Amino acid sequence: MSTTPIPTAISAQTTAPKPSSDNPLLKTTRSNSTRPLTSLENAFCGAAAGLIARAIVSPFDVIKITLQLETQKRTYGILRPTSTGVLACASRILKKEGVRGFFKGNLSAEYLYLTYGASQFLIFGTIEQMLGRVDGMHKSVRSFVGGAMAGAIATSVTYPFDLLRTRFVAQEASHKVHTSIIGAVRQISREEGIRGFYRGLWPACLQIMPYMGIVFTSYDALGSGYRWMRRSLFVSQSGVFRTLDSVQDALIGGGAAVIGKCCVYPLDLVRKRLQVQGPYLKNYANGSVPQYTGMSNALAYIVRHEGFLALFRGLTPALIKAAPASATVFYIYGRTRDLILTLRPE
Repeated sequence: MSTTPIPTAISAQTTAPKPSSDNPLLKTTRSNSTRPLTSLENAFCGAAAGLIARAIVSPFDVIKITLQLETQKRTYGILRPTSTGVLACASRILKKEGVRGFFKGNLSAEYLYLTYGASQFLIFGTIEQMLGRVDGMHKSVRSFVGGAMAGAIATSVTYPFDLLRTRFVAQEASHKVHTSIIGAVRQISREEGIRGFYRGLWPACLQIMPYMGIVFTSYDALGSGYRWMRRSLFVSQSGVFRTLDSVQDALIGGGAAVIGKCCVYPLDLVRKRLQVQGPYLKNYANGSVPQYTGMSNALAYIVRHEGFLALFRGLTPALIKAAPASATVFYIYGRTRDLILTLRPE
């Protein structure tokens, strides 16, 4: 009795390799290409996104860091003209330092955003493609793990730039501790050693791992929800949604950042407080930041002496900054990705 041979096409189909990733961030809907980005292409897209995003959000970043370093008892004012609010802080900066005050530390911040963006998307793409080959792992788990690992590694690699940015923002124009990036590097290295460049790294990693995990997971979930709505009967032909399609990366990325930032903000505040510790502590933020022995000591001190709400000091400008910054990052990343895959589909 002869056996019927299995058709070649069916055999190939049953043994076809599992796709490396189904994450919407790593694929394009504007090109016929189905290949993933290479590591170098991922890094380039991330660097371009970070560089452009920084140029847009610098003033909000300066206001956020300034508020994080204030230590008076927290009031309930947000946008109201209270002495501790966003508008009052912006007014003080403008009065004391002019418009240039909103761009303090911008050069070190540009280095930070460029290298962080490149590292983050390079690592996320690599981990996502590796985990995509693991059977039974839900894509939301892959997104969280990939985002958390990418955030932790990218933060560790680029942390000295983050510390330099904070110190340049914290110093007053009339009492400068550092006058240039090279001078700051030499001074910190001489007086504080290598450890001086990594003050606050531990709370930074504790904050960035869940934050980036939540951001990438939220991006995946919000993106899936958006695509589901676009396929539904009620909005599939909506002119509004057709218009939003061109900026969906920005909308979804901004929403994901707001969710993530609200979840982990107290650790971000503690990180900024720890970054200005050292021999020149009293030269930053008008000398108002106390000396802390570590992350847990800082958290306890803030809650005891400034109130629980002080852990969320600067949250309003942080959200105002995080939403457009993340929207810009994901939008520029998506557009750069689409351009690369259109020019080089295979």
